[in-house]
Amino acid sequence: MSAELPRVLVVTSNNFNLVSGGGITLTNLFRGWPHDRLANLHEDVLPEDPSVCRTFYRLTEEEIRWVWPFSLIRTWYGRKKQQAISSGGPAAGPGGHGWLSRVKRVLGDGAPKRARLTPALIEWVETFRPTLLYGFLGSLEQITLIRSLAARFSLPMVVHMMDDWPAVLHTSGLLSPIMGPLIRQELKSALKEARVRLAICDEMCDEYQRRYGYEFRAFQNALDSAQWLPHARKEWQAGTPFMVRYVGSIVPDGQKESLKDIAKAVAELWKGGRKIHLRIHSPRTDADYLRGLNLPADVLSIEGPPDAALVPRLLASSDLLLLPYNFDVRSARYIRLSLPTKAPAYMISATPILVYAPADVATARYAAREGWAYVVSAQGEQAVTTALTLLMDDSSLREQLGRRAQIVALARHDADKVRTAFWDTLAAASRPA
Repeated sequence: MSAELPRVLVVTSNNFNLVSGGGITLTNLFRGWPHDRLANLHEDVLPEDPSVCRTFYRLTEEEIRWVWPFSLIRTWYGRKKQQAISSGGPAAGPGGHGWLSRVKRVLGDGAPKRARLTPALIEWVETFRPTLLYGFLGSLEQITLIRSLAARFSLPMVVHMMDDWPAVLHTSGLLSPIMGPLIRQELKSALKEARVRLAICDEMCDEYQRRYGYEFRAFQNALDSAQWLPHARKEWQAGTPFMVRYVGSIVPDGQKESLKDIAKAVAELWKGGRKIHLRIHSPRTDADYLRGLNLPADVLSIEGPPDAALVPRLLASSDLLLLPYNFDVRSARYIRLSLPTKAPAYMISATPILVYAPADVATARYAAREGWAYVVSAQGEQAVTTALTLLMDDSSLREQLGRRAQIVALARHDADKVRTAFWDTLAAASRPA
């Protein structure tokens, strides 16, 4: 098989890593791909993980530039932003407060940026000699970059959609009348030029086929079951305290407000005498807003992202895992068609899962349809409190949910099955049309 695999240039905002959702998905989908046939062009600040990909090029301001006239203030803006971050001022806060975020909100998702092929980048690509482009699309600069590379080097292109950002990006703000139509036209052009189009789940594939008129195939995070099953739960007695855990990033348009609802519900149960504890494993800047709730240490603890090698045991040692989604209109539109990277890992651990999300979110529909999680689609702390109480008290329900989640994970997210189909798809895309 390796003799048939193309030389893939992966074009993404994130790199290969074991921290972010995109990085983990890339790493797991490409694990085992020949190192000399894989390279990553990215703009990530996280450390690059060399276990799967060893050839990287990090984009700089030379390749990613603000569109005129915003380019005239780029240096000033960058200096002010760095000063704010260094001083820990409001602009660096997790809630996106301060003058930097106010400028972004007024403009509507920030100033537009485009990519350009610099001599250094062209030389790097020529040295690697790719035969296929594969990329996540999520911004104007990502779209223009992969399209420019495809045109410059006459390469077939595979695009992969992770979230429904076209439904929300540049839909408000002063620039939205210009940037909204522009980025959506660029996306349509990229989809037309792509040899193969991928999405994160079946619901997104169905929606995008209706919306754009092309066939999409679903690929998401893949799991090596041999690494996970030895640590998975085999008993479902409740711990003391009952450990509720969330692992992953917390973003404003994703989990932020719903996770706050859950924290408050846990606090109310604790005040009522229930032995329950919420533990969050997220980057510090993501979770700082929860510290503002001033909850006792017995109720809430916040830690950084766990070491990847410890995650299987960490998930299995929990009593309940959380998949929360916000209920506001913008968030619901953004995440409606998404499946988080952490979901398959949660599922294979056999720890029961609570999905707190609008009923029409793809994750909630998937969980309800397949029975791998307890779904709460009514917004509010009372609904969460009721669900937590039930899950704490009903061990048979916890076992039922845990066993079913693991069965679905092995059937739908096992790496041997997912990688084989994914690799076959890329190999076919690289062949002459």
